Amino acid sequence: MIGSALRTIGRCSLLLFAALWPGAGNAAGPGAVIENAVRQADRLQRDSIERLQQQQQQDRSSAEPPTHLQVPAGKARELPEGPCRDIRSIEVRGAKLIRPSSVDLLVQPYQGKCLGVREIEQVLSAITAAYIAKGYVAARAYLPAQDLSGGTLTVDVEEGRVETIRVEDGGAGSISVPNVAPGVVGKPLNLRDLEQALDQINRLPSNDAVMDIAPGSAPGDSVVLFSNHPMRPARLNLTYDNYGQDSTGQNQAGANLALDNPLGFNDFLSLTHRRAVPYDAGSRASYLSNLSYVVPFGYATVSFNASDTHYASHIRTAGGTRLRTSGDSSFYSLRTDYVAWRGQQSLWNLSATLTRKDFKNYLEDIYLDVSSRKLTVLDLDSSFTTQLLGGSFTVNAGVSRGLKLFDALDDPSGLPDYAPRAQYTAFKYGANWFRPFLMLGQSWSFTSQFTGQKAQDVLYGSEQILVGSLYSVRGFEDQSLSGDNGWFLRNQLNLHRSFALRQGLAGQIRPYVALDHGKVWNREPGLPQGKLTGAALGVSSTLGVFNLDVFHAWPLEKPDFLDRPSDSTYFSASLSF
Repeated sequence: MIGSALRTIGRCSLLLFAALWPGAGNAAGPGAVIENAVRQADRLQRDSIERLQQQQQQDRSSAEPPTHLQVPAGKARELPEGPCRDIRSIEVRGAKLIRPSSVDLLVQPYQGKCLGVREIEQVLSAITAAYIAKGYVAARAYLPAQDLSGGTLTVDVEEGRVETIRVEDGGAGSISVPNVAPGVVGKPLNLRDLEQALDQINRLPSNDAVMDIAPGSAPGDSVVLFSNHPMRPARLNLTYDNYGQDSTGQNQAGANLALDNPLGFNDFLSLTHRRAVPYDAGSRASYLSNLSYVVPFGYATVSFNASDTHYASHIRTAGGTRLRTSGDSSFYSLRTDYVAWRGQQSLWNLSATLTRKDFKNYLEDIYLDVSSRKLTVLDLDSSFTTQLLGGSFTVNAGVSRGLKLFDALDDPSGLPDYAPRAQYTAFKYGANWFRPFLMLGQSWSFTSQFTGQKAQDVLYGSEQILVGSLYSVRGFEDQSLSGDNGWFLRNQLNLHRSFALRQGLAGQIRPYVALDHGKVWNREPGLPQGKLTGAALGVSSTLGVFNLDVFHAWPLEKPDFLDRPSDSTYFSASLSF
């Protein structure tokens, strides 16, 4: 009751002194001023969300590509022809991990024939190869003692079992077997399970584990050995760049503290803080703080994120009066990733993310109801990664759904079609392709990223897709477009060179050129929409603990209603300890 009264008083106060501002009597009156403040708040909220998504994806992702272990091809044995025996049927015993119909297909070509030593060896090889193709590399087919006079060939299968898992890391405790390989001991040995375990181990940058398989104490049993030489588990990364918004402080300083295995669960903890430099709380300021915690459990990875952002800026009325705008946002999310299927060269991942977002915006320290809200969003996503045309290709699709949980804004009944929804539905889609190659005696790589969104409802600004930023279409950092629907395509060609200094320091340099294009449109007509095209030319370099990235961006195509932004040069410098 009291809170509602205070909000009413605040709105009345805002309209009262807004009416007294110079220029309030013309078309750019209080309504236009508040609309301008809301537009700025939406843009800054989208920018904060974009930065948080980049940081959180980096925290939960591995710097290493998915592990794909290869089984050495066995050498075909030269066997003599020898005498043959008439075999009417082949009985395979102990094959529990392969469907009976698949076993029948394997042996059918050899039934009803006269089989010699060479043909019987082919039967055993075909059955063993079928197991290896499914990842059961310890399985073997063999012949028990038998009498073939009845015309039946009996084949026994030993499917192989993991007897135990051992860790050699000098007693560092760098690998938690219950987290990276739960339930593997005692089960049939499957290479896919061990690949997943290695991915979970080496997801931590301080680990560089390798795996070996040795015979166990009983026939068919195996001992899995993980050998690791862990490095320092704590890392500090200091950054300075000009990736911020001009209205809230373009130059930004940041620090990230990362801890590997803090609780002994092969878990990961990351603390990040970025802020504008200089920081003027009264007129131009921004900061972002993020905590990420990630813990694996076999094929699943659970991550929790808590974030807080703040901005302070200003707008001007038509009469030239300068007004302070500010805002605070908080985000809490819980995400689960699950590898639903692994193949020899492919991987299918499912994820579910529940996020609570709280936006609070102010004009001259008066709370703006129209741009402040609480939202709860459930994201369900699926991605499939495989090898394509010599590179790594990923396609993804998902859906976002606004929920009423955790005190989220509840859409009232009877909302007009043009009104944004808190309980919205939006579909997401995208693809990525990375292709390394050699050309002119040099190492190159090409990266292409496609991202899109299709909404079923009108969206609040914070939920719209943003086109025109460092992470979408470069060259339009201060002249972006956003909409309910849209997509963008980023393409980048990189040249990779290594160098060494006289002092013994080795480094890498990576010149690159980029071309980006994107488009947004809205469900309701008359709202800003259009296409953006931008290009960039840059170079990044690594030397010891120092990293530097510098690039120049050009706007190439824009809608007529947007002012053409000037060319811009961006830099990012970091020190890693």
